[in-house]
This record gives sequence, C-alpha cells and structure tokens, in this order.
Amino acid sequence: MFPVVALDYRPALLGNAGIGRAVRELTRELAIRDDLAVHLFAHSLARIRQPHPIPAGARLFRAPIPGRSIPLLSKLGLGADRLAGGASVFHWTDYIHPPVSRARIALTIHDLAFAHDETWHGPNARVLKDRTASAASRAAAIITPSQATANDVTQLLPDAVRPRVIPFGSDHVPKTRPQRPQEFSEDYVLCVGTIEPRKNHRALLRAMRLLPDPRPKLIVLGSRGWECDDIADELLAAEREGLVRWIEDAEDAMVFALMAHATALIYPSLWEGFGFPPLEAMAMGTPVVAHECAPLLELTDGASMLVDARQPEAIA
Repeated sequence: MFPVVALDYRPALLGNAGIGRAVRELTRELAIRDDLAVHLFAHSLARIRQPHPIPAGARLFRAPIPGRSIPLLSKLGLGADRLAGGASVFHWTDYIHPPVSRARIALTIHDLAFAHDETWHGPNARVLKDRTASAASRAAAIITPSQATANDVTQLLPDAVRPRVIPFGSDHVPKTRPQRPQEFSEDYVLCVGTIEPRKNHRALLRAMRLLPDPRPKLIVLGSRGWECDDIADELLAAEREGLVRWIEDAEDAMVFALMAHATALIYPSLWEGFGFPPLEAMAMGTPVVAHECAPLLELTDGASMLVDARQPEAIA
C-alpha cells in the first residue's frame, strides 16, 4: 500500500497564473512516481477555466461542494484530506488552506509580497498575512521557490519550521520553436502577468511612451487581478491609441508562440516569489528586461538586464 499524497489542485483548474502552472507541473512529476498515490483535491462550485488533462497517475476528487462549507465538513471529521480519498500528507499549494483532519501538512509559500507593501493587495493584505501565519504554524514542512522567499519566511514567520528552497523549472516550455502567430507580424515586446499593482504595468506604459518612433508594440498578456481598475482603464486607453495589445485570456500555445518571437520580455514586477515568465523567456532564447529585486536577481542569475522598474526612464 503506497502512501497517499493529496494536493489542493484547485489553482490548476481555476486560474492561469503562476501558482496554477506550478501545481499542474508538480502534479505531473509526482504522478509518474511508483512509490506513492497522488490524489487531487478539487471540490468547488466554480467552473474549470484550465481544462488540462489530468495525469494518468493521479486521481481527481471533484464534487460541487461550496468552499465555504468545507470548514463545516471538517468539524464533522471530513477535512480536505478525507474529501480527497484519505491522505497521509496534504499539500496546501495556494493562499487558501482547506481544513485538514489528520494528515500532515506541507505548505508552499510562493511569496510574502503582501508583507512588503500592503498597498499591492489593498484590504486583502492583512487577511493574507494572518492566513499565511496560521497555515505556517500548522505545517510540518514549508517549501519556497526561491531563497528570497525563504528569507522572508524566516524573518516574518519566526515560529514556522525552517523552509526548504525548491525552485521551479522550465520543463513545460516547448522544445521546438513555435511558429510566429500570423496576426503579430510587426516587432513587439511582451509583458506577461496578472493585472495588479505589484506587476507595475503603469510604469511600463509610461516607459513605452518615452520611446522614440518607430517603437515596438507592447503586447500585454494577463487577466484582471485585484486593485486593478485604474490600471485596466489605462491599458484600454493605450490600446485605443495603438500603443498596446492587451489579451486577457491566452492559452499556453499563444503565450509561448508570442514569447518565442518577442524582441524582449519586459517584466517590471516589483516583487516576486519566483517569476515563471522570465525563466520561460530565457529558456526560449528571448532577452529579458526585469526589475532589479532580490527574487529576480536570484532567478535570472546574470542572464537578463535588470533595471529600477520604479523609474519609467530606466525601463525605456
């Protein structure tokens, strides 16, 4: 009888940001092992936004159970580990932590950006702080994707177990160069990331306006996040004037095709736990311009141009 490891798989099904990518790729790697059983906790009323195939070696547990009812079920002895078919280890993969009945808990903390600047998350910052601190106090193991995040955990969550740094990879990047999409024949630079204050799209728009003609078009790939109404309005205005093409929901094939043929990937994010797009771009041979902060210094390791992205002039 193999030990059962359950993962909170909801980010992989319900979102297209980096956490969803990390959960899908982790599941794929765990599912090929022959020394454990992989169960995927995916109970939710929300519709699946990312219909990727479930790896053959993993078992999906998904029923229309409202998220708000899971704490009540846990009090009845039906925690997330039981609802995932019984597990000896349950992996909290996101910032929402379904109650666990008996299993030991592994926790991935992707970043503590909300502790660096509360304005990046608005009123959710305090909730995220408290929720993460509570989860860390219960975790038998904490995993971070970068040393920068591990340092934050050690400093900001002193009662938590010592985190283990396990960086993500770029195995999912196409091995052969995708064809250039026909509708993007002109030169362009690419920015990939959820529309939210931390991703710093406003400074990027100002930088683009500083460039002399003929300047490349800016293509922005990213869905709306939080505290983003003003930024979204600016993106739409820039799109009307022909400066930007904003695509809110792009499938992987489109993302990698655009990334492979971009003049550069521009990644002005002010803080990251890891940062998939720079790694993916470097794997495809596309130059990267990114903000000079500890996580991106660590990730790009001298293979990108790092600037103070708080200054539009520096990005330009």
